[in-house]
Amino acid sequence: MPWIKQNKCIGCGACVRVCPVGAISIKNGKAVIDQEKCIKCGKCLNVCPQEAIRPNSENPELRKHLFGSRGMARGMRKERNYGVRR
Repeated sequence: MPWIKQNKCIGCGACVRVCPVGAISIKNGKAVIDQEKCIKCGKCLNVCPQEAIRPNSENPELRKHLFGSRGMARGMRKERNYGVRR
């Protein structure tokens, strides 16, 4: 899912015009994506002159959820061997 770096968006509307399903609108001078309508085609990513629309992989909220504070994916942390013999 694309998301918008609000501090980079200048509200030019290029993404609104290119979205084939009308999932993007301008509110308070900034682009907003309706994730329910978004088909994840990526057209908005390619047209934004400010590179304000970013792929989901760069979403800091998602990264915090997936990787936690240690930077490792959940479930990928090394198990510690506290004297357990194998």
